[in-house]
Amino acid sequence: MKRLLIFALVFLLPSAIAEMSHSPNEVSEGEEFTAWIDTEADVKAITFYVCTLKDPHTCYKPETMDRNDSVNGRYSFSYKVKSNDFPGYKYELEKDDNSTEKIPASEYSYYDGLEVEKMGDSYYFKVNVKSNEAEDESLLPAPNFILSLVLITILALGRR
Repeated sequence: MKRLLIFALVFLLPSAIAEMSHSPNEVSEGEEFTAWIDTEADVKAITFYVCTLKDPHTCYKPETMDRNDSVNGRYSFSYKVKSNDFPGYKYELEKDDNSTEKIPASEYSYYDGLEVEKMGDSYYFKVNVKSNEAEDESLLPAPNFILSLVLITILALGRR
């Protein structure tokens, strides 16, 4: 009987723990990412903040959703990445007892699959930005196969 109870708790525990993430994990200029967070029933509103984590630091107008805007306790926010934007986001949860909780809480807190970065006195989930340099490198022309054969032939004939 104890094994059955432990087995049931193992499967129920993940549903009791809040889940949060964003998709896609890597964005570039003009793309949009969606961040979501699952909350407990005592959360009456969430404010979503987005700031640029590199110079020049810019914070955008926060977006607030109340309990009625959530779908079974899941809040979802979208943000379109701007030029030279290195976005990071955080949440502020307002609870029924008028207390607030900031997520992420600190740079050293563990959030599955999410990287936390400190900016000023606040902590933000970092959204990875695709490097334009990587795209430029992939556009470099590959050596021409025929040119390679001609060079090998010239070198081989030159050694005779």
